[in-house]
Amino acid sequence: MDTKTKNAIFGIFSIAISLIVAAGLLELYACLIETDGTNFDIEMWRYAKDLKRASDIPGVGHEHIPGKNGVYMGVPITINSAGWRDREHSVQKENGAIRIMMLGDSLTFGWGARPEDVTSFRLERLLNAKENRFEVINTGIGNANTAMEATYFMKKAYVYKPEIVVLNYFVNDAEPTPRRTKNFFLEHFYSAVFIAGRFDVLMRTFFGKADWQQYYRDLYQENQPGWLVAQSSLKELANYCKARNIKLIVVNYPELHELSPYPLQDITSVVASKVKALGIPFLDLLPSVENQAPKSLWVTKTDSHPNGKAAGLYADAIMKVLVTQISDDFRRFL
Repeated sequence: MDTKTKNAIFGIFSIAISLIVAAGLLELYACLIETDGTNFDIEMWRYAKDLKRASDIPGVGHEHIPGKNGVYMGVPITINSAGWRDREHSVQKENGAIRIMMLGDSLTFGWGARPEDVTSFRLERLLNAKENRFEVINTGIGNANTAMEATYFMKKAYVYKPEIVVLNYFVNDAEPTPRRTKNFFLEHFYSAVFIAGRFDVLMRTFFGKADWQQYYRDLYQENQPGWLVAQSSLKELANYCKARNIKLIVVNYPELHELSPYPLQDITSVVASKVKALGIPFLDLLPSVENQAPKSLWVTKTDSHPNGKAAGLYADAIMKVLVTQISDDFRRFL
C-alpha cells in the first residue's frame, strides 16, 4: 500500500473518529444538560418512550401503559391500572354518583402540571364542594386527536358508563392520527431529538416553514383528511352518546400564546358551527382567560400548556356549563 493510499485511509479514519467523538459529546450534553425538565421536545420524547405503547384498538393509535410512572417536565406522573393519569376508578360506580368522563390530549392529561393543577382535578373539587357525589375521570393522553379520543371511548372506556362525556378540543385535533417514528436515531438518542427540535425552529425562523398560526389554519382547509376524519368521528360520537342517553359536551381550549385579540377565532368559529349543527353544547374557554397575561397561564416560561391558574379558570367555566346538563336530581348537590 503506497503512502498516498495510507494517508487517505488515515484521513477517513480520523474524520470518522472525530465525528463519533463529536456525536458522543453531543449525546452527553443532551443527557446531562437538556434533561433538567425544561426541554419540551426531550421531555415529551421521554414520556412517549416510557409511558406509551401502540394500542391494539384500530384507530386509537397509542395509549398509556397501565401502572407506569415517572417525572416529566419536573412533575410526577403516575398512570393508573386503566391507563390514565388519574386515581383508581372502579368500573362499577357508587350508587347515587354522577360520573363525568373527560376525553382529550395533553391539555386534558395535564402536561407539565402537578396532579392537583390538572383541570379535571380542579373540576371535581369544585363539583364536590358541598357533597362528594361527582366523579371526574381523566382519560387524556398526549398527542391524541379527536378521532383517537372518540374511538377510545366507544371501544373501551364506555364500560365506565359516564352520565356526561366532555370532549376537550384543541386546535391541533384536526391533525391526522400520529404514527410512531421508525427512525433509529430519533428512537434512541437524546441528541437526535435535541437537534430535530432546533432544526424545526431554524426552518420556521429563517427558511419559510409555516409558523404555528398558518400551520393550524392549513389543518382546516376543506379537504384536509385529518379535519374530515375529526368531523366524522365527532358525528359518530354524538350518535353513540345520544343512543345511550349520555350527555356530550365539547369544550374548546384556546391556544395560549396570544389571547387578546385571539388570532385563531376563525378556526374556533368553524369548529363551533360543526359541533352545534350536531346539537351538541359547545363551550369556548377563551372568555375565561382572555383578560389574563398569556405567560401567566403557562406551565413553564417556554411551554404554553395550561398551569394551575389556567386550570382553575377552565374548571370554573366548565362547571357552570355542566350544571345546565345535569338532571334536577343531581343539581341539588351543587
